[in-house]
Amino acid sequence: MHPEWQRIANEFIQATSYRLGDLEKGWAARYDFSKRPPTYLQYEEAFVRIPLGEPDFPSSGDSADLWELLQNRRSKRNFLPQPLSLNELNLLLWGTQGITADMGDYQLRTTPSAGALYLIETFLLINHVEGLEKGLYHLDVKNWCLEGLKKQDVSEVAYQLTEEQEMTRRAAVNFVWTAKVDRVRHKYNERAYRYIWWDSGHTAQNLHLAANALGLGVSTVGHWMDHDMNEFLGIDGTEHLSVLMASVGKIAGGHWLEERRPK
Repeated sequence: MHPEWQRIANEFIQATSYRLGDLEKGWAARYDFSKRPPTYLQYEEAFVRIPLGEPDFPSSGDSADLWELLQNRRSKRNFLPQPLSLNELNLLLWGTQGITADMGDYQLRTTPSAGALYLIETFLLINHVEGLEKGLYHLDVKNWCLEGLKKQDVSEVAYQLTEEQEMTRRAAVNFVWTAKVDRVRHKYNERAYRYIWWDSGHTAQNLHLAANALGLGVSTVGHWMDHDMNEFLGIDGTEHLSVLMASVGKIAGGHWLEERRPK
């Protein structure tokens, strides 16, 4: 633990706080879209690209309504050794990052984002998904496909980098969300660093709702070894950094108290 973490945290809050009169009125209207950093991340060196296409959405009678989902949403981690289908994974991805409208200069997605800048990227540590080799993947949102980055058994990677949280080793897939800081800092300057956490929270909540609607277990992971994860993903940890994780898998479907923890 950094010995001065509390001072640093307090300084961050103060440095990114505003008072009336601090900002020039109308500054946001002068944001130049032509100079913004790229919205989409793609890996040309990917060993495979898996087109996802439009998900096969469940009919309205096959899933709970929104209010029922909100009432019954729980974090469930007692995953079974059964794979997700590719369509189930596609639905989870669409529920967190799917493009829903084209506004010309930018696109809208299933999750809200500060300034519609969509700074969050999705990496996947895939253990058990039908039709996919185990390994590290990245979601290419623009082309709606999975880019394979590393072929290996990533269950132990997830386990070790979350300080031996058993659910990450058993999960069918571990989501690792990252932030491309320049996308939002280009417009919002110092305030950008707050928007990172808000955007990641919106994304994680959508995953919880989508997974619960599909009858899957899901739990957000806040404890992981950032430096090591950034290195594994091949990102620098400053301009592009890991910000949140989540584990998803099949569950037996019993009472939520029985599904809370790995047995």
